[in-house]
Amino acid sequence: MNGAILTAEGLTLSIDGVELLHNVHFSVPAGKITCLVGESGSGKSLTMAALLGLLPEGAELAPESRVTFRGQGMFSIYQDPINSFNPSIRVGKQLYQMARGNRKVERKAFERGIAEVMGRLRLARPEVLLKKYPFELSGGMLQRLMIACAIYVAPSLILADEPTTALDVSVQKEIMREFRAINHELGITILVVTHDFGVVAELADQVVVLRQGAVIESGDVFRIFDHPREAYTKALLAASVKSAEEEKEEET
Repeated sequence: MNGAILTAEGLTLSIDGVELLHNVHFSVPAGKITCLVGESGSGKSLTMAALLGLLPEGAELAPESRVTFRGQGMFSIYQDPINSFNPSIRVGKQLYQMARGNRKVERKAFERGIAEVMGRLRLARPEVLLKKYPFELSGGMLQRLMIACAIYVAPSLILADEPTTALDVSVQKEIMREFRAINHELGITILVVTHDFGVVAELADQVVVLRQGAVIESGDVFRIFDHPREAYTKALLAASVKSAEEEKEEET
């Protein structure tokens, strides 16, 4: 597939009369990983909510706001995986319900298929994991199960909102490797929302920089890293480099 699989045009969103997104516009190229990056309060999560049509209470999109999706199914992965699960229902049943939202499948066929995917992700004893309750599993394991479900569903687009933020560093790296594999091996387009240019460096083909509810810069990841145009982008990059250096010092 060529061109943009998802396009946001003129997204302007207000909550209780206060405008928080200002004419947000960007596109997500098919078959690529795009990162929407900005600090806390930049409007990243509101933009994601607008793309999904899941607006918070009191929110209103301006009439000129438009989202165009040229694919066959989306799958969302969120920051804190525990919030994606009901603690009183076994994870296998919940993953099945998520999968059925994207494709028609019988329970036994799903369990066979998801077990095969889990095996490819090197998750031992899938049949045991699927019978666990969410509180019996770590955040990293729950996020891997969400990724396994995404692979099984095989949507045109995965939307991932800060998918590694709640995880420790070693698990973050594993999750990012799995996202790259999904993109490179299966050709699934991914939009990642993040505050961390370290994540951008690991994953992105394209970058969209958001500040105070507006897109201030976008482009190819190499151009953004080598020749950032905006002072805000430069500051985010510098903060990411400093954070990476501090992590290395802690490891030594």
